[in-house]
Amino acid sequence: MATDSAARASVWIASGTLLSRVLGLVRSMVLVAAIGATGVAANAFSTASQVTNVVYTLVATGVLTSVLVPQLTRARLREDGGADYVNKLITLALCGSLAVCAVVAALLPALMGVLGTSWQDPGQLALATGFAFWLLPQIVFFTLYTVLGEVLNSRSHFGPYAWTPVLNNVVSIAGLAVFIWFMGADADGQRVSGEWPVGGTALLAGTATLGVALQALALFVFLRRAGVSYRPDFRFRGTGLGATAKLGGWTFLGVLVSQVVALALNQAMNRAAGNEAGIAAWQLVSLVTVLPHSIIVMSLVASRFTRMSVAAERGDTGAIRSDLSLVSRLTVVSITLIAVVIAVLAGPITRILMAKASVEQLYPVMAVLLCHVTGAVAFSVLFVLNRGFYAYSDTRSPFVIQSAIAVCSLAAIAASFAVPSSAATAFITLATNLLFWVQLAVTFFVLRRRLGGVGGRAIGRAWWQSAVAGAGSAVAGAWALHALGGITIESWALSGLSAAVLTCVAVAALMTAVYAGALMLLRNAEVRQTWSLVARRFGTG
Repeated sequence: MATDSAARASVWIASGTLLSRVLGLVRSMVLVAAIGATGVAANAFSTASQVTNVVYTLVATGVLTSVLVPQLTRARLREDGGADYVNKLITLALCGSLAVCAVVAALLPALMGVLGTSWQDPGQLALATGFAFWLLPQIVFFTLYTVLGEVLNSRSHFGPYAWTPVLNNVVSIAGLAVFIWFMGADADGQRVSGEWPVGGTALLAGTATLGVALQALALFVFLRRAGVSYRPDFRFRGTGLGATAKLGGWTFLGVLVSQVVALALNQAMNRAAGNEAGIAAWQLVSLVTVLPHSIIVMSLVASRFTRMSVAAERGDTGAIRSDLSLVSRLTVVSITLIAVVIAVLAGPITRILMAKASVEQLYPVMAVLLCHVTGAVAFSVLFVLNRGFYAYSDTRSPFVIQSAIAVCSLAAIAASFAVPSSAATAFITLATNLLFWVQLAVTFFVLRRRLGGVGGRAIGRAWWQSAVAGAGSAVAGAWALHALGGITIESWALSGLSAAVLTCVAVAALMTAVYAGALMLLRNAEVRQTWSLVARRFGTG
């Protein structure tokens, strides 16, 4: 019964996440149609949004997400069911994020000046700063969304956290459609700052912030349904928030390190000139590689992390090892296939993302996508294994590992200044993604010592089986893509949106069939179990 409940929760979460991520991808495609994936406006907007994301990640993810569920789980054991803790936590999050917004607003012009030192268009800095001020309130609303979502998750109400981003994306897409209607489209990113339309900054960035606000505020409705009536409470002593802050200290330092790397990455990628791939292209392809991670991996982890935290509280290490092994194996099998499909179909996928752009504009972005997918499997498995530390409220170990990797990342970013600006973004993307594999290896050995094992033999078996099946799938996909004309300038697959979609569907179907067949021949346990479930459901086995 517990397994069925977890499965239903995973499906519900995955459905909401799938729809919101697909809409998020559609939003990015409409954004590309509006301002391009390269050029002055695209890189200005992406730099502004990167600043907002960095600050939000420091405030919300750095202090709250990784430690919040275990603390909320423990707070529910109190006489009041944790209501006092929740009220104070929400109040503190609101006050803290508002204070951070004020500080960032004062520092924003100087920060944008540092990030835009390589820009050649004299008006690009002013454009980016204008975007940033309109996007800044997102820090408050994203923080509120994170806190309310984790409160709901701790009470096994997983759906709202996964489904409310749909509202955000719908509002954002509508705002972009209005922008294109009144201001005109610029899919190739040719519009310079002097040609930027009056009111365009408020319309583009303002509607994006409105969507985030509605996403956060909608969770208050579901909070009441979960039995929590929020009342502002400014008395922060005596409810365990100090313990949360102490635990969040290491996580905050870890996220701080990663965001320093993100800002350095942003500055290095802003060397891109004209229609070279820069920060906007990097953000665009990141959405493609993070989509399967969000749908599959985060859904599995979200429905099990609370259970892992409870198991850690009971001292049931065996249950944690079992969950980590299972989710890691499922992650390896699923993400390997998707990574191989993305690599083979990088050309048609880029055409879909940049439907209205000329073919010549696709190749720089395509190269970044190929580099980005090299670390997809390692990134997802690393996400899973880190939850083994967080279940025990151990945030120090991930921080130490991440800090060492961050030094390597900064070295790679510094080295990118030795390559031409046209290749800098691809170079940085490849280097940072390969470092995920190093970080994963170190994390695995440290966690294995902590837990006395994490099912490494079973994970390793799933890994080599997936690698062999992935290689066969890649060969089949490359052959099919070549038969359809490849990815040359005159190829059918890049000739338009419809051709790219049909190419992706046909080639991906072939690759999936080859991959699944190869795993069955290799007697992969995960695929065989999945097939047995499907067969029983349809009465064929």
